[in-house]
Amino acid sequence: MMKRMLLIFLLLFVPMQLVAKNKSYGSFIYIEELPHALFLIGDIEKNDVFNLRKALRNHDIQTLVLASPGGFVYEGLNMAGVIFDKGLRVYIPKEAICASSCAFMFFAGKERKVDGELGVHQFYFNEKVSSAGTQFTVSEIIGFLNEFETPRFVFERMFQQ
Repeated sequence: MMKRMLLIFLLLFVPMQLVAKNKSYGSFIYIEELPHALFLIGDIEKNDVFNLRKALRNHDIQTLVLASPGGFVYEGLNMAGVIFDKGLRVYIPKEAICASSCAFMFFAGKERKVDGELGVHQFYFNEKVSSAGTQFTVSEIIGFLNEFETPRFVFERMFQQ
């Protein structure tokens, strides 16, 4: 669903010959004619942080366009750290959603703009994760969000039942 919405966005606002010239880095897409932008489309998967770093090494990326319902918590946090350290701008286009672990990436942006939807919620693990593992994850999320100077009301919404 998310990939279809972003494809519609690209088709409406970017000439077709530009969309055809792209390079994939896992969940990320680089479009040659938009040389300073990188698009995150779809779920955040394992090893996406490596794909993000590779794209950043290969291109002069200044803006990350986010369209993801989320995915792996630790992967989202690691990519958020990269975004923050590199001082990247982040943008959620109209008709796109950035939720769950994608939201960490949004809050890491040096400059942030939302025309679409930004969503936060409690993370969840399967029953195999211990309470100590859950507490560690919460502490890491809070640490990252504090470093990004995330507004306090976000914490309240994120950690509500």
